[in-house]
Amino acid sequence: MTTPDDSYTRTRERFDSEAVARDYVAKKNSMESSKNLREMICITAALDGVGPGSRVLDLPCGTGRLAGMLLGRSYEVVAADYSLPMIEAAKAYRRETGLDATAQARLTFEQQDVMNTTFDDDAFDVVICNRLLHHYPSSETRRAVLAELARICRDRLVVSYYDSFALSALKFRLRNRLRGVTPTDRVPISSKIFRRDYESCGLRMVRKLPVRRGISPQTYLVLAKA
Repeated sequence: MTTPDDSYTRTRERFDSEAVARDYVAKKNSMESSKNLREMICITAALDGVGPGSRVLDLPCGTGRLAGMLLGRSYEVVAADYSLPMIEAAKAYRRETGLDATAQARLTFEQQDVMNTTFDDDAFDVVICNRLLHHYPSSETRRAVLAELARICRDRLVVSYYDSFALSALKFRLRNRLRGVTPTDRVPISSKIFRRDYESCGLRMVRKLPVRRGISPQTYLVLAKA
């Protein structure tokens, strides 16, 4: 395991909180929000061709926002997170949404560290890493995460990151420059930098899915082993 940097430690500590988990249930799990809908469109597009019965890992799962969609596609789902409060909130959210017994049998929850999971090589057909890598401004940290996810992924890896080629990213840079602040979180990076990150882990891009092309920095990539 690569020695974690400050951003990795800060992110892990920040989300390992009952208060944050409660906030996520209220804000992130709303299926009606336009932001959530746009993300779901990208993620479901990234899963094109992944058949029923495929084993899918959602890491970090947060409060279980993706589980319903994944179960609806008849996948065997492992929802994992380092934060136990997030996992408990995800379990409660799934109970409240009334999963039937068949769906519940296809969903398991685990505590896992994204840099050092306990899964075997090629343990999953698909690994989804949603809304994590933008918290890591360091290529070294992103590469450590990508390498571990590539190790446990057999078919495709779906990841999101913040691409600097977007209006929101430009505003982000200008705002911080005017304030004289050097941001350490949610820092957009160029597609060229991110390509070097995943290629260094033996991965290649299969598909790119911007959430709002040219407007939002959030971008999904479908990666496969080179």
